[in-house]
Amino acid sequence: MNHEAKQVVQARLKERGMTQMDLAAKIGTSPAILSRTLSSPMVARNSHWNAILAALELKAVVVPEGDLHDPES
Repeated sequence: MNHEAKQVVQARLKERGMTQMDLAAKIGTSPAILSRTLSSPMVARNSHWNAILAALELKAVVVPEGDLHDPES
């Protein structure tokens, strides 16, 4: 996961008084797998997403729900 996204996740956990163990239980995985996930790239190296985003001069951003305008709401 990129460093900024991981910081957002960690900050949200702190806001909610949750640990990584709590989050792992909530999403139905082990703490070890969650830790590995948080330490890995958000998009796999063999995915085309990096090339798509680069070609369109876009980047993926992680923000709390409600911080962006949702055109469907």
